[in-house]
Amino acid sequence: MSRESFCSSIFRIIEYINRYELSDTGKKLVLHYFNESKMPTSYRRAIEAIERYLHDSIPESEMRPPRLQKLIESMASEAESWDSE
Repeated sequence: MSRESFCSSIFRIIEYINRYELSDTGKKLVLHYFNESKMPTSYRRAIEAIERYLHDSIPESEMRPPRLQKLIESMASEAESWDSE
């Protein structure tokens, strides 16, 4: 698990929801939101950064399309590994 793969998992969620590739400036903004977050875990910090960037909440798990659910589960797994390092 690397910082790059964790960041990429966050970016993939945003790109899936917005249906366009993030610019370098957009990625920097998301990382700024992540680093600024006061949430206790990397997963919660990532969710907060995603929602701040999107200006919207991520749908509840029962309302998520299967692809989005997989992306979020992958990011959660990466976040857990990141926190345990």
